[in-house]
Amino acid sequence: MSKITSSIWPIKPHTAAKHQILRKYLDAWLPIITRWHGRALYIDGFAGPGEYQAGEDGSPIIAIKALLEHRAAIESEVVMFFIEADNDRCEFLKKKVGTFQLPANLKAECVCGEFEKTLAEILNDADKQKKVLAPAFVFIDPFGFTGIPMDLIKRIMENPRCEVLITFMYEDINRFVKLESLWDNLNKTFGTEKWKDVLKISDPQQRLSFLHNVYEEQLETSCRIKHVRSFRMLNESNKTDYFLFFGTNNLIGLKKMKEAMWRVDQTGRFHFSDATHNPNQLVLFESGPDFLDLKKQILAQFKGKTVSVLELENFIVTQTPFRETHYKQQILKPMENNNPPEIKVICKSKKRRKGTYPVGCMIEFL
Repeated sequence: MSKITSSIWPIKPHTAAKHQILRKYLDAWLPIITRWHGRALYIDGFAGPGEYQAGEDGSPIIAIKALLEHRAAIESEVVMFFIEADNDRCEFLKKKVGTFQLPANLKAECVCGEFEKTLAEILNDADKQKKVLAPAFVFIDPFGFTGIPMDLIKRIMENPRCEVLITFMYEDINRFVKLESLWDNLNKTFGTEKWKDVLKISDPQQRLSFLHNVYEEQLETSCRIKHVRSFRMLNESNKTDYFLFFGTNNLIGLKKMKEAMWRVDQTGRFHFSDATHNPNQLVLFESGPDFLDLKKQILAQFKGKTVSVLELENFIVTQTPFRETHYKQQILKPMENNNPPEIKVICKSKKRRKGTYPVGCMIEFL
């Protein structure tokens, strides 16, 4: 990804796809989090100017519109911090935000400063007051890989009900990984020196998988994030530019983010490529989910076992790319209707209709 030096610039298709994921998730997150809490935070760590060259909305404006245009009445206080280090972009963003007439419950503040320093100050202030952050969604979308240390992500996730969406700049890391002058920054980014083993790997695909997996493992172990899901973004040369990493400790949050990601990639492979994206092209046969693959994963885990519908669903949501909407009619119903049946459904209630699988039932995989 080339370094951006101007105040505004053209949007790329994969950036628009990223913003589609962001907007879809915020549409789900805002009403859920504000239903149970009187205050919520949205923090945009590398906010940019809020607008692209042809007038497309940047992430701060997407967040504001997600609240203003939501069909549900959101009455809790929502505080949005837009952090941008470049002064020209920050001033542009202030003017852009100033064009909105915000309701009393929405506070939007543009902070001209470095993300790492600004967020550390917010967290330090909470520590001094012996408080935890209000439920927060933190969008960390840098141009490079510096300034987003793993220790800072860990501090964010030490606060209950916080979630992160991080742009992991794989292309930049892979290109400069041999420069020893950057190794301290890479140690901070990964929170470990395990990444150095990539220097022994020459195969491009193995390098990509290795660095992805080290970062994912650090989010899970160092930051103690229960649920981590990634989405791969490819550039106009069909090469990986970056990964989006989502982290949450809430199963509902994971379900909603997977729903947002499936909107962008209906195959469930969780990737988007500028090289193959053509919105004007007529598609005769749309690719869709590989339900045969899901069936294989289910049988590999549960063949010969009896499990609850809830346990089965949690496995699908947390351990596979598939969604909670992908298994009852697509997998269980055909298995029950096969001759001979591949499953036996055990329910306390005799009112269950064949082809339905209520939460209280058990599934025996024959």
